[in-house]
Amino acid sequence: MQLFTLTLLSCALALGCSTNKPANDPGPAQKAGAAVDEGAHDAKESAKDAGEKAGEATEKAGEKLQEKSD
Repeated sequence: MQLFTLTLLSCALALGCSTNKPANDPGPAQKAGAAVDEGAHDAKESAKDAGEKAGEATEKAGEKLQEKSD
């Protein structure tokens, strides 16, 4: 009886721990890392856009100053 119970428990444990997820699927740490990388990329692009807009505004201000001094 004990052998049967032990076998049944082992089978239940094996089935409970099994998963259909492939071994190479990204885990929580990899998903979090990818999200951080994407956020950093988005921040870099936003900073680049802001820099370009600031440069354009500075150029326009310089042109207006030049017009006033002429």
